[in-house]
Parts: sequence; C-alpha cells; structure tokens
Amino acid sequence: MWRRWPARFDALACCIGAAVPDVVDGVIGLARGNLGQSYGHGLAGLIAICWPVGIALHLLAKAVARRTRWASRLTGRGTRPGVEAWSVLAGALSHLVFDFVSHGNFLWLYPWYVDEHFFPSWWYARWLEIPLPFYREPYPLGPHLLVWIALSALGIVLFFTRVGAPQAGR
Repeated sequence: MWRRWPARFDALACCIGAAVPDVVDGVIGLARGNLGQSYGHGLAGLIAICWPVGIALHLLAKAVARRTRWASRLTGRGTRPGVEAWSVLAGALSHLVFDFVSHGNFLWLYPWYVDEHFFPSWWYARWLEIPLPFYREPYPLGPHLLVWIALSALGIVLFFTRVGAPQAGR
C-alpha cells in the first residue's frame, strides 16, 4: 500500500502496525504464562488496544530515529499525524488478514466468538511439530505454513518492486 500510494501511508507506521498484534499478545501471553493469539488478534482489541499501542510505539520509534542517521528513511518527510494513525491501523488490520489466511483460525470477534477450525480439515494437517518455548502446544508444520511462506515471499517481492514507475521509452 505504501509503495502504491506513498502520500496516503507512512511506511514506518504500517510496519509497526503490522507487528503490534503480536506485541500486544506477547505481553498478554507473558503475563498469563504462555504465548498465543488473543485480544490483539480480534477487531475489538485491534481498535481498543493495538491501535493506541501502535501509535505510541510509532511515536517512540520516530523519536529514536530522529537521533540517528536513519531519520529521513524511517520517519518519512512531513507525514501528517492522521496518515500515521491510519497507517498503524492499516498495518494491524493487514496482520489480522494475513494471520487468518495463514493460520486458519477465526479470532476477529474474540473474546465473544472463536472458530479454531474455520477451513476444511485438510488445512490443519500436521506434517511435523516443533516445540517452542512459552507455547503450550507444539507449532504444527503443514499447509498453513506453506501459505505463510508464500505470502511472506509475495510481500517481500511487492515491497521491493516499483509499482506505477514510469517505464523506459515512455
């Protein structure tokens, strides 16, 4: 989104917004003794917790970036606060969409409704399991992981590909 419409999105705010659902649920998980998705991955938590936390983290990152030589690259040039706030929200929402497709559980209405098996049963095949620290259950490797890898690769390609750039000879 930032590459396509640079005046409508702030890249740093989008990145922080995309990370903040896991940051929020990481803090909640450490407090309860195990990690996993919860309030940070629901729409209510996204608005009530992730968005304000993301804006605060963005302001902190900008303040730190101003003191380094990377300031112009990280903070953008004259981005308006509304664009930054919208970018944090868009990044966080993109995280929820990405996790829905790559994990297969529906948590958008958490804590009122959770569907752990939204997709067909083959989606949840476990080819291998990896025990991870702070997780109650081992992490399953299966079809959802392949989708996660494919979406990650697509995101990297889109990030580094110029969209709408003038072509040679025009």
